[in-house]
Amino acid sequence: MRFQTRVYAEPSLEFGGGGQHQDPRYGLAEFGPLQAIPGDMVRVGIVGTGDTADGLEVFLGRCAGGIDGKVSPLTNLYPAFPGMGNLNPFRCEFASGSSLQRRIPKADIRRVIASGSPPKVIQAAAELFTEQARSLLEGTARPDIVVAALPLDLVEAVVNARAAGAVLADSEDDDDGILDFRDLFKARSLLLRVPTQIVWPTLWDDEAKISRKLKPTLRTVQDPATRAWNLLTAMFYKAGKVPWRLPTPEGAFKASYLGIGFYRELDGKRLLTSTAQMFDERGRGLVLRGAKANTDKGDRHPYLARGDAFDLIGRSVQAYRREHQHSPARLVILKTSRFQSEEAEGMLEAARELDIPQNDLVWVSEGPHQTFFREGDYPPLRGSAIQLGSDLLLFSRGSAPYYSTYPGMRMPRPLLLRPYACDTAISDLGAEILALTKMNWNTTQFDQRSPIPIKAARQVGRVLKYVSQGQIEQSDYRYYT
Repeated sequence: MRFQTRVYAEPSLEFGGGGQHQDPRYGLAEFGPLQAIPGDMVRVGIVGTGDTADGLEVFLGRCAGGIDGKVSPLTNLYPAFPGMGNLNPFRCEFASGSSLQRRIPKADIRRVIASGSPPKVIQAAAELFTEQARSLLEGTARPDIVVAALPLDLVEAVVNARAAGAVLADSEDDDDGILDFRDLFKARSLLLRVPTQIVWPTLWDDEAKISRKLKPTLRTVQDPATRAWNLLTAMFYKAGKVPWRLPTPEGAFKASYLGIGFYRELDGKRLLTSTAQMFDERGRGLVLRGAKANTDKGDRHPYLARGDAFDLIGRSVQAYRREHQHSPARLVILKTSRFQSEEAEGMLEAARELDIPQNDLVWVSEGPHQTFFREGDYPPLRGSAIQLGSDLLLFSRGSAPYYSTYPGMRMPRPLLLRPYACDTAISDLGAEILALTKMNWNTTQFDQRSPIPIKAARQVGRVLKYVSQGQIEQSDYRYYT
């Protein structure tokens, strides 16, 4: 077998005024966001204790004055946050205040921590913050986003509860039946119709200490400037504004990217339910819940029955039409499990009936057996790819020349792109999927591993497992992230 190798150039992003750059932070600082409105404001609602509400408000003030970057020779990896003055990267104000806050008595936090069993601790915490957010939204000053500022003792309680195995009754699975505060709070908050954000004291307090017993399960705290970049970008997006998008090449087909993920129901049964996340060329996300899924004999590759696959594609395109007033000319379907023939036939049949001429079905394998190495001490460059027959092995993480390093702790694992039925060459799909890894608006570090349709479908599934079939769902991805 002949190996065809290449290294894709780092994809560019588009910002305000048509400006382009590969780094979100540089692009925002230089060109501003894609959708900038002079005098615009993001109203930040805060739910927390007196200490956490004050801490977050002080941090927002710190962001307004600018924050120096981490002292390091890697200046592109750790840039300063320029503040909210003349160099404001978002071209808008982030405002809070007493009318946009609900302060929870510490006695209520102690009551939640003492609720009893691990599931009760997580459920009580999610219920407390949801009810306080609802009370805030019933006031006269309605925020654009609600931030749940958790005190450190509650953080330790809910993380400990999950680590201890806060498993619901009748769960047959070691992981999927375990309650998670973040996902449960997001699910409860869907009915509030305002996006939410969860923050810990390690965001605003440089001296905050995480309990040693929790450290193995938690990431290292980022430097203050990076925390500012990531928090404000996420809140800007959740307030309904678009920070950046992928540039659309002249003459390119209008494309819709559909990520299909699967999750176990909360009772732990093996029958899976599919989720879908659709992103268009502008980066807006639309969420759909699909039908129950089947699994292959090895219980490793969930898939949809032909009729359910047909229905999912039909509803996806209908949602796209409602948003754009026209159908996409191209549909790219990304899935983390093998396509079954009946599933693919249902998808392609729906596309034909909807007059979508260009279709690409790609299995994105996140744990391939194949890999390759680079001579020397550093991993392969991000964007390195080897074509193996019709498949493509792609390093979406790796050494990044712009950062002058590999910004990771472990050896990166490549993605294996396995086309099932594609009208686009696998080499072009590789470039496209690499670009889609940069469309996560919850972080400004661009070397993400998974393309956003896949990551989004997975995040949506984590939340939807707490949502009953009869509950009205939000179709906007902002509510799930």
